[in-house]
Amino acid sequence: MQPVLRLRASYERLERMRLLALVAAIVRVRQKREALDKESRDAGVRTRERLAAGMAGGEMQFEIACEKLRSEYKHALEIQARDLDRAQKKQRQAYQMARQKREILENLRERRLEAYRREESRREQQRIDELFLLLRAATRVE
Repeated sequence: MQPVLRLRASYERLERMRLLALVAAIVRVRQKREALDKESRDAGVRTRERLAAGMAGGEMQFEIACEKLRSEYKHALEIQARDLDRAQKKQRQAYQMARQKREILENLRERRLEAYRREESRREQQRIDELFLLLRAATRVE
């Protein structure tokens, strides 16, 4: 049973590593989104300052195009974040299932080991009782 238990534990570790990889990917996407939001805010502040100082029409068009690209990238990041969230939920279920299977097998192994120990203890007690009876019978004969 020990090899099967090791296999289940290995499978559980694999599922856990997959889950952690997804969590790390989610964190990276959130960080990118936050950096993009900050970049967008900073660009807005710079654009307003440059507008107040007198900005050329070409520069304004460039800033609008940059903001559009940032918006599209943010949308792509949001889609990626949703996909990763779904994958994380699915992977969390796979990990929990693997963990549950390992725990069931571990509990079964523990119960069998305990039953084996009780049986051995019972047999040992029977041997001791038989030895006691033999010694008692031997001392009566003398």
